[in-house]
Order: sequence, then C-alpha cells, then structure tokens
Amino acid sequence: MIFIVRELDSKDHKILYHLFLNSRQSLSSISKKVGLQKSVVEYRIKRLQTNGIIKNFNAMVDIFKLGFSVYRLNIVLQYASPDKEKEIINHFVNHNNTWSIASTKGRYDLIITILVKSPNYFYSFYEQTLRQYRNFFKEIFFSQLYESFGYEHSLLLNELSSSHERTYEYRDNGLTVDVDLVDYKILNLLAKNTRINSVELAKQINVSTVTIQSRIKKLIKSGVIKRYSITMDINKLGLREFIVNLSLRDYAKKNQIITYLSDNPFLWEINKAIGGCDLEITLYATNFEHFYRVMEDLRKKFPDDIANYDYLYVTEVFKSNVLPEKE
Repeated sequence: MIFIVRELDSKDHKILYHLFLNSRQSLSSISKKVGLQKSVVEYRIKRLQTNGIIKNFNAMVDIFKLGFSVYRLNIVLQYASPDKEKEIINHFVNHNNTWSIASTKGRYDLIITILVKSPNYFYSFYEQTLRQYRNFFKEIFFSQLYESFGYEHSLLLNELSSSHERTYEYRDNGLTVDVDLVDYKILNLLAKNTRINSVELAKQINVSTVTIQSRIKKLIKSGVIKRYSITMDINKLGLREFIVNLSLRDYAKKNQIITYLSDNPFLWEINKAIGGCDLEITLYATNFEHFYRVMEDLRKKFPDDIANYDYLYVTEVFKSNVLPEKE
C-alpha cells in the first residue's frame, strides 16, 4: 500500500524518520544514515519545510517533571458562526498556558490542552473563558492527563513493520526537577527549534556556550528533555489523524489491548487520563475506511472486553507543543 505522497522518495522517508528520532543530530550524522551527501540532506530538509511537511523541529519536554498538571477540554460548539469559532480558537491559541489546540470532526469540535502549576490558575482561566463564550459551548468534557507514550513509527519509512519499543513515555508520578530561569529559557527555545546551535542559544540567553552545553546535558540526564523530534503535517503524508476514546468492559484487559495495538504500525500514541474513557488512542490512517478496519480488527480481537468507543478526526492543528513563555 502506497500512502505517502509520491513526491517523497525513500531517502525523504529516511530523513523524516531519523529527524523524528533525533532532530538535533548533525547533517553529517543524517547523511551517513540515509546514504546522501550532507549538502543534499540539507537541501531535502529545506524542501520538506518549504512544502509544509516538516512544520517544526521541537524538543520533547517532560512537562510533568517541570511540575505542570495537564488539563484537557473537549468542546462541542453551538450557535457559533465561522467568525465566532475563529475568535474562540484564537482565545485559546493566545493564552500563554495553552499547550495545544485542534479542531476536530466527530463527537467534539475542539480539543484543547492547558498546562498549569496550580488548579486555581486553571480555574481562573476556565471561569474567564465561560464568561466570554459559555453560550457557544453546548458541551464541555474535562479530563486530566496522567500518562502518554508512543512507539517507533515505521510508517515514516513507508514500511509497515511493527515495534513494541517505546520512543517516549511521560507519567505524572509526582517527581519534579528543579530548573532555573536559564534552564527554562533553553527549554523554551528548543521546544520551538531544536536545530538552533549552542552559539545562537548562548547569544539569545546571554550566557556562555559552555553553560548552554552543560545545561542541556543536565536536562537530558534528568529526563526533562526526553528527545528531539519534529512536528509534521501528516495530511501531506497522505495520512489522517484519528483520536479514539476507548471504554472497556473488562478493565483488567487494558494492558493486553495496549500490547495488541503496539503491533499496529499506524498507532501513534496512547494516553491515559483521569476522567472520561479508559484509553485514548491516536491512530494515523490513510482514510476513514482504513481507520474503520483497524477498529473492527480490535473489536474482533477483544469482543467481550471493549464496551464502546467514539472517535475524533483531527482537521486542523492551531498550536502544538508550546511551553508557557514564563513559569
């Protein structure tokens, strides 16, 4: 099955894959792995950016280790004209502590993630939001993210092999790492662009290059920086993003279901949250028919263990993986 846009060849797929695993590695390192000259790799990366396939080079930061709690809102809109919907989206996009926001089709119209260190801060923003837009919210679903993990993705190589090896895992275990203002500035800049070099980081933060390098090593060792990756427009890869809210009849089968799902190369991420469904699954599929087949296979494998599910089709992402500018 060919599901990636034809303009991309196997070398482009390999470049995307290795950037996904480590977007801060040197061009020389990538060139050796994909079998191209460094100048060619640089050209291809710029072309992937120009075509909008690579949207950002971002550090994967363990926000739990920074002391953040992760609140999520799923909203069904009503009486909202296109202009009003845009205004509501911008309200969340412009909020300093919004981690991500996307529009969806399915049960909900908007999904929003907010990072806060105090429940009072979240409630204050929530109250402000309701005062402005409550009449346009038909339904509001609230949950708190507890754990998130993802796997190696062969689909970026245009291959369909599976892997049980997790490339990242975040869990709110109550353990935090002390970071100062310099650390946080480094994290903020790397969350926006991992390709920025240490010299430029030092210049923007007004510290020495040696300080930057030692701080980054410390942040990696402590687990605050999980890895360096990329944000992609998966629609331009011929894929569609589906978020599945799965409710279980037999909760004891949860780990078996996770293991079964990890064999699927189109599985992108699994989330666990307090409130709502038992498992939240993010799948990339070529179209709705493909997505439906994946879910039917899951239901047939666990016919007595899955109570029901609903799904969301992500249509547009307005903000993603953005740390608050200030702690």
